[in-house]
Amino acid sequence: MNEVARVKDEGNKQKMTVSILDEEASKQKLPLDNLKETVIAQYGDDARLILDSIDEVEAILLRRQARAKGEFDDTKAIIHLSGLSKKYESAGMTPVDALKEVDLSIVQGEMVAVIGPSGSGKSTLLQMMGALDVPTSGGVRINFHELSKMNAKELTQFRSQTVGFVFQKFNLIPNLSALENVSIAMESTKMNRQDRRSRAAELLKEVGLDKRMSHLPGQLSGGEQQRVSIARALANHPKIIYADEPTGSLDSKTSKTIIQLFDKIRKDFDTTIIIVTHNPSIAKHCDRTVKIKDGRIK
Repeated sequence: MNEVARVKDEGNKQKMTVSILDEEASKQKLPLDNLKETVIAQYGDDARLILDSIDEVEAILLRRQARAKGEFDDTKAIIHLSGLSKKYESAGMTPVDALKEVDLSIVQGEMVAVIGPSGSGKSTLLQMMGALDVPTSGGVRINFHELSKMNAKELTQFRSQTVGFVFQKFNLIPNLSALENVSIAMESTKMNRQDRRSRAAELLKEVGLDKRMSHLPGQLSGGEQQRVSIARALANHPKIIYADEPTGSLDSKTSKTIIQLFDKIRKDFDTTIIIVTHNPSIAKHCDRTVKIKDGRIK
């Protein structure tokens, strides 16, 4: 064999070897997460940012495709959000994307924690689900009603009859007793004064305040005031209770008691409860945790 032929033959052998190695390598690919960590270890935080951005874009595209196919149309969900976005714009200010294409379904009777850092979009999400604000784009269906199809009067009626709110600061009227604070939530109904007071007393007993009904908010502990606000939220037989940082002003022991009370309420009344919190220990007591960051569900 002459020299030219020998070199050509060696080249063919090398190509064949490389081809075999490539085939074997493709069969033994690293899991995607391991591959990412390998790249990050080699190229640092810049690579992590790029890979996270790629993941985020891919997730958005997959959700858009799923929505187009109707895969997010969960007819059993008492809360159903599809492609929900909210942008706040003010003259002379940079627009803020508070929510970005959020898809979320929650079934009746679930107790769900929405968790994320400050500024992540938690409270904005709660406002959208509670019909307190309107989205820039996307759909909101609550208790099987499309909120976009309601006018202002219908939304007000919807809120009073369908949802209850519990806040971090309690928002009790300081010169009214616990009984009166709960009773006043029913003034927009057709119930007479005696029936409202009877209902309020029943609810205060339910939350363990049967001996504190005549006390003013200033005479109650933080935990007791939050129990009053929970009783108030239940006044009009809501299907859903939204709680925005309900334990934020309470110590850990009282916080646990309040979360246990929420769990009892959802079991006794089949109420759906959404708890917005930044505290992972609170989320552990819920059926499910929804994580939000930079306006997107993770």
